[in-house]
Amino acid sequence: MQAKNTAECNMKKYLTLLLLLLLASIAVYSQSIGVTVIAAPVGANVTMNSYVWNITLANDGVTSYLNDYQGIMTVKSGSSVNYRVDFSSQNLGYVKQGSSYQIPYYVYVTQLTTGHIGIIGTPAITLGYVQLTSTQSIQFNKKTPTGGIQFYVGFKITATAGEFFESGAYTDNMSITFTAL
Repeated sequence: MQAKNTAECNMKKYLTLLLLLLLASIAVYSQSIGVTVIAAPVGANVTMNSYVWNITLANDGVTSYLNDYQGIMTVKSGSSVNYRVDFSSQNLGYVKQGSSYQIPYYVYVTQLTTGHIGIIGTPAITLGYVQLTSTQSIQFNKKTPTGGIQFYVGFKITATAGEFFESGAYTDNMSITFTAL
């Protein structure tokens, strides 16, 4: 009888150990999923008065293209006090025609709304024309009025004396992004 109980006890220990090993091996094969949920601030957005800029270049090797008022950008912070507006270029500051031809361009943002609007520091893109070889940011620490604040977005292509661009259509996608901080 004792042998039967010992064998039964050993069998229970064996099954328990097997079950624990099985559960441990299941944990090895489990996966974790990182989930990030971003709730945009109520009423926050960036809009432009035009989303397509058709520009005609003189292409005479002398005349640059310059329009300090190419577009008007409106920024609404909604419920955010601290936020950032980022400017980036798909082609890193070049308009391109296929993969062979590219023309560098420059962007400048000037304040249209008067008064103190909460810009932190002096961002390069507000000091003068910059090429969007990397993201350019304007950071704010003040909520906008309900109607938002406005900026001119300027655009420039500099002519190089005696050089001409290959004729055709050149394109890029410039992104302007609002981020609550």
